[in-house]
Amino acid sequence: MTKLRPKFRPRLPACDHRLTPAERLAHYTKVDPLSGCHIWHGSINHAGYGKLNIRNKSLAAHRLAWTLKYGPPPPGMILCHRCDVRRCVNPDHLVLGTRADNMADHKAKRLAVHAARAATGPDSARIYILYRGVALSGDVEAQPFGANLTEICAARRQR
Repeated sequence: MTKLRPKFRPRLPACDHRLTPAERLAHYTKVDPLSGCHIWHGSINHAGYGKLNIRNKSLAAHRLAWTLKYGPPPPGMILCHRCDVRRCVNPDHLVLGTRADNMADHKAKRLAVHAARAATGPDSARIYILYRGVALSGDVEAQPFGANLTEICAARRQR
């Protein structure tokens, strides 16, 4: 039985093994125009981070991108994603830090999300719409009409 790949990660054609690490990184990366993230479309590890094999050694894709641009990270330092997208390999979205820095950042962002949800209510959310090359974003709140769907559709048709 063959394993089906998820529809949101289309399979890319395999790249030539003779390509340089930078060329292989570029082959499996697509730029998201809204966020600026360079999304990895190759293999991922169990934690969701991009990975690739170079000279029979498995490397994290974001660490390779950082190393190609800035050199290897110092010992004891890790790379933290400012964008919080694990598959992002954009070195400009990465920052050097310690594990304690990364956990403090994670906790602060989690607390900010909880505070924002508490301030806006349970039926509100932030939406993003991309329409004809223009990005629209804003906060929306769901409000019940007090009528059933048939009445709402009939009222819209009369306009």
